[in-house]
Amino acid sequence: MSRKKRAEELRAIAAHVLTAPILLEGDADELLTVLRAGAQAAGIRRAESASTGQPARVVVIAVKRDSRRSSLMKAAGMLRDLDDCVAPDAVRIIVVQSKRSKLAPPRLQRLVASEVLFQVALALPDIVPGAKTRTLRQRTGLTTLDAAGFRVLRFG
Repeated sequence: MSRKKRAEELRAIAAHVLTAPILLEGDADELLTVLRAGAQAAGIRRAESASTGQPARVVVIAVKRDSRRSSLMKAAGMLRDLDDCVAPDAVRIIVVQSKRSKLAPPRLQRLVASEVLFQVALALPDIVPGAKTRTLRQRTGLTTLDAAGFRVLRFG
C-alpha cells in the first residue's frame, strides 16, 4: 500500500472519528493516561462517561488482565455500564493489558493507536473500502503488541 493511499485512509477514519467524541474508559490506568494524552495531542474530543451529551461513536476500553476474571467478561460489563452514553452503531474496541506489558517501552503507544485505527477501519467498511488487509508494518506491529502483552479486540 502506498503512503498516499494510507494517508487518505487515515484522513477518512479521522474525519469519521472527529464527528463525535470518543470514549476512553477502563481500569488500566497507565494505558488510559497515555491514550488520553495522545487523543488530546491529536485534537480528538473525548466524552466523559458521566455526561449525557452527544453519544460516542468510538469506545475504547482499556482492561487489565488478571488471573481471577476473564478480561472479556470484565470488558463486556464495562460496556454494559456505558450503554447510555454510547451510540447504537458505535465501534467498541477493547485493549487488554497483561502484567508483562509493564516491561514494554513507551513507544508501544503508537502501535496500540495504529491497531485501534485499523480496527475502526475494519468496522467501518463504507468509510474506508478495502481496508481488510494489513501491511507488513501493521503485521509486525501486531506481533510486537502480542509479544509485549497487549491484545486489541473489537466488539461490533
